[in-house]
Amino acid sequence: MRFCIDSSVYITAQRTYYAFDIAESFWNALEDLATNKIILSPIAAYIEIQKGKDQLAEWTKIWKKELFIEPDFNVNRELTKVADYVNTNYMDQHWISDFLSGADPWVIAQASAHNLIVVTMENQKSSEERDKTINKIRGKIKIPNVCAQFDVQCITTFEFMRENNIKL
Repeated sequence: MRFCIDSSVYITAQRTYYAFDIAESFWNALEDLATNKIILSPIAAYIEIQKGKDQLAEWTKIWKKELFIEPDFNVNRELTKVADYVNTNYMDQHWISDFLSGADPWVIAQASAHNLIVVTMENQKSSEERDKTINKIRGKIKIPNVCAQFDVQCITTFEFMRENNIKL
């Protein structure tokens, strides 16, 4: 199996429980998986991470070539489908803009185009509130909910770690 890693996985890990100074083995495992082409992230995730100008940004510069990839024709085609779905089914323009301007749709498009499993820190909303008058979904757009619409498997960081036998 191959995995497409959302930027939230890197950012949350570095800022909280898997900081570089306390969980070096987590980062070493990611490096091994990247070297073996088991994990990847879209270049949009790299761009998002670089805004942090921190140790994670420096780490991703080192691993850019092995880990972050440019979109191909199939990814661009899937991105259009993701954007169309979001624009058609969600109502809050600020949430639509927020979602489409970041790496999230690229992660889903990459996974959909190349049969990858998405890894994210986001949890699926068990139910999404619909506006009854226009039948559109309200609120923040979550990666797992959009993945479900495209039959893309989506797992958490912890499930990913178990699947790849990452031990700390």
